[in-house]
Amino acid sequence: MKQALIIYGGWEGHAPKETSQFYQTLLESEGYQVTLASDFEPLYHKEELKRLDLLIMNWTRGELPDEPLQNVTQAVAEGLGLAGVHGGFASAFQASKGWLFLTGGCFLAHPGGLETTYSIDLTTEHYITANTQSIPQLTTEQYYCLVDPAVTVLATSTFVANDHPNAANQEVILPMMWIKKWGKGRVFFQSVGHSLKELKEPTIQTWTKRGFLWATRNTLADPLKNSQYSE
Repeated sequence: MKQALIIYGGWEGHAPKETSQFYQTLLESEGYQVTLASDFEPLYHKEELKRLDLLIMNWTRGELPDEPLQNVTQAVAEGLGLAGVHGGFASAFQASKGWLFLTGGCFLAHPGGLETTYSIDLTTEHYITANTQSIPQLTTEQYYCLVDPAVTVLATSTFVANDHPNAANQEVILPMMWIKKWGKGRVFFQSVGHSLKELKEPTIQTWTKRGFLWATRNTLADPLKNSQYSE
């Protein structure tokens, strides 16, 4: 049985406990054994981390101490899967260069707020996106992230805040969902999920669940061998 750990907390505006329970439900439907923790204490146990198959971080803002950060970084390099959604991942521990290097991106802003309407466009064939379609219209936060060039981007959106000062530049294509490798481990992120409403949108839910499954230790095919992706 696959073992997953979900760490949740930080800013309450993202309902970390409720969204983590939703992630737990997704994983348990696939036969995972899931543990939830509302602090960093499990991350201090290096050898126990290495026995896990998946770590989901759901902690908006905050600071991650050096010891648990190093333990997570090493465990992922040795095969532990790492995944997260929205601000619980891309807005976590922004003062930590090590965390940003590991995860592949950093939240900057969401110009337009909760009522921004935009499309999400699939860009790469992959197990996570197989047999799904781009989302032509979604109204929620449009995450503006700085992204590591080492990631593989699976979906993007075009920056729609035309009244924003940055719109004076060329058209901006924003990565919305990406994957990467860290040593033997896999990392997954998608940016939609301010509340349970967005997470339960059918396509978003499919991408999120598959992203968790793909990131899990020793599961599924290599992400660049697209011919192997089918369900």
